[in-house]
Amino acid sequence: MSISVERSFYEAVGGGRVKAARSLLRDHPRLDVNWANELRYTALHSASVNNRAESVKLLLEQPAIDVNVKNKYGQTAVIIGCWNGWEDVVQMLLKDPRVDVALGDSGGRTPLWWAACHGKGQVVEWLIASGRDLGEVNPPNSVSTPLEIARERGKAEVVLLLERFMANPTQIRHELRVKLGRLDEMAAEVFALTVFLCDDLLQLKPASHLSSTRFFFIITKLPVELQMVLCHRAVGSMKQNILHKDSEVAFKSLARTIDS
Repeated sequence: MSISVERSFYEAVGGGRVKAARSLLRDHPRLDVNWANELRYTALHSASVNNRAESVKLLLEQPAIDVNVKNKYGQTAVIIGCWNGWEDVVQMLLKDPRVDVALGDSGGRTPLWWAACHGKGQVVEWLIASGRDLGEVNPPNSVSTPLEIARERGKAEVVLLLERFMANPTQIRHELRVKLGRLDEMAAEVFALTVFLCDDLLQLKPASHLSSTRFFFIITKLPVELQMVLCHRAVGSMKQNILHKDSEVAFKSLARTIDS
């Protein structure tokens, strides 16, 4: 394969000329989509750094694409997208399960670290909402965590978001999925399964204080909407257990409100 063809494809993708890139793929079926330049930038790196979401989509459609390939600086395409705050590119990459958002650069700095570092609040939201493993909270070659570096650089929006996420990851992730429109059929299935499991837990020891305690522990880790559903179901069948004299005051109040 001639290098000129590979470079032409690289430039077409980076320039957002998706039609031309598709033509090259069609005319050269053995084209190496992972060809890299002297800085080890591939077409996927080029599409990411130039904010070309449609080019990223085209590349992710290619079976041979290496979605986690690193350039000379150890940066993946998703790191570059997060660094620059390119929401469309990051969203496209997060849709692909092969993309590793826990993978750091040569300094161990993850996509979350770079997004927090540059105050890219909306990108941080997309990362959290993805539900993915976001990697080391304290990169090995850095003195600062994502939260610490956001504080140091005065990125107030990111600081607040990360503080809330660290305090209640399940709740914040759910809130962001609702905000960003990421609730899907899979989320609905998980929701239904959680209700089933909690119902089953209640039925194991219907008259014991232990059941009430365990139920309360589980329910407080869930999104508010799911708490309401579970509380309603519990009140309907096991009110005497949920309103146990040792139950949390706030939960007892919620139960009575739903039951009234």
